[in-house]
Amino acid sequence: MIAFAALIFWLSALALFWTYFGYPLLMALRAKLAPRPVQQDASHLPSLTLLIPAYNEADVIREKLENAVSLDYPAEQLQILVVDDGSTDGTPDIVREFEERGVRLIRQPARGGKMAGVNRGFESAMSELVVLSDASPIYEKDSLRLLARNFADASVGVVVGALRVWDAGNAVAKPAGLYWKYESALRKWESLTGSTVAVHGNMFAVRRSLYRPLRKHTINDEFSIAMEVMRQGFRVVYEPQAISYDIASTNMSDEFKRRARINAGRFQALFSAGYLNAPTPDLTFRLFSHKLLRPLTPIFMLSALIANILLVLLTALSFDGRFWYWLLLFFAQDAFYMAAYAGYLAEKNGRSNKLFSVPYFFVSANLAALVGLWRWLRNRQSVTWQKRANAN
Repeated sequence: MIAFAALIFWLSALALFWTYFGYPLLMALRAKLAPRPVQQDASHLPSLTLLIPAYNEADVIREKLENAVSLDYPAEQLQILVVDDGSTDGTPDIVREFEERGVRLIRQPARGGKMAGVNRGFESAMSELVVLSDASPIYEKDSLRLLARNFADASVGVVVGALRVWDAGNAVAKPAGLYWKYESALRKWESLTGSTVAVHGNMFAVRRSLYRPLRKHTINDEFSIAMEVMRQGFRVVYEPQAISYDIASTNMSDEFKRRARINAGRFQALFSAGYLNAPTPDLTFRLFSHKLLRPLTPIFMLSALIANILLVLLTALSFDGRFWYWLLLFFAQDAFYMAAYAGYLAEKNGRSNKLFSVPYFFVSANLAALVGLWRWLRNRQSVTWQKRANAN
């Protein structure tokens, strides 16, 4: 029994190590030894549509559109298109204020979900490229040019920009920023060796000719679009110099809801839509290591903790000399979870603690992954999105 519990513990620990350290290190090594750089051309400026799906974004849409119309891209090559998904807060009225400045509004009177809006937006776009953006992120002035230069390489089908998280002075912003720095490095290494399998909705560019309309109940639209592009044999790459800025959730409760939805969509895409069965073994390996093992982290964490507790009890009852070893490992795990709980208490009392915010963010994010898995198994995740509250 001790041997079996030890096996479970070490397999769980190995899965955690591979997910967060082993796989990134392998990608970094491959990027250094056998890079496959994108053939960029700064003069490549094809027609481009900035597509913004929106639902009740009155608090951010004006700033977003002011930013959009000021971007450094040839005006005759740029279309700005907002698809409103039945907003009730005056979002369409604000968008209409920008019509004379080149912004076009498409209204969906009845709310149909983001995927329905994205499909309609692609139907209306007449450009070579479409940049899909949420309503809140603000772009650096040259971002569209930096995205477009990658499409000079005929093998590239999708380009994802970088995300920077504003320090909103709350417990979520700091660890969220650390998380995105970690993700940015991994996406860069994946891109240098072929394709990245991690995308986001803040800045997502795609060749319009490669777009395949998706079912309305699709939850993670950008990931599914990227997978359809990779199925056609094209690369998905990361452009770290094309930068967007966004504000982290006000609190972990908001972040929890967002991550639960994302993870439910991840399981839907990998299994219900069958994207884990990728066109190449290398791509399946990347999906398994980066997109499947990551949301399974809470299961590995729980199994490691339960196995550790069993090992402490079993070695104590059998007077096994390894008792102190397993007890030390248990105390290490317990200290981590206590630090996460301290982070929760700090946020609850309106205080920000840098020491405890990272374990709190990590544990909360993984609990959200567990909830996402449960929602996918029960088919209980709504396809309509609920915007998060921002600290402004």
